Amino acid sequence: MNETVETLELRAINEYVDLLDMGGSAADRIRRVVDEELTERQRQMVEMYYIRQMTMPEIAGELGICPSSVSRTIMRGKRRIQKYIRYNGRYNGRTTVQS
Repeated sequence: MNETVETLELRAINEYVDLLDMGGSAADRIRRVVDEELTERQRQMVEMYYIRQMTMPEIAGELGICPSSVSRTIMRGKRRIQKYIRYNGRYNGRTTVQS
């Protein structure tokens, strides 16, 4: 079954929102990394993209930056979340881990 990029993106958004809403330990870890480990700009864009479900061009327009900057910032935020969860909360963002 071939899924479109939009379908995959929507599924990822829904999974992210479900994790935030469920209150389990995975949700707690994601909430913590979003609140404490992401930079202010990463947190802002991740929330605009995943919670408010804005497109990257919409975010870029609202913030007065180019869409590629939005994409890079969201990707860095996602990597940081993944690393934090992978290392079970021991990743502090200051450690250099190659992806």
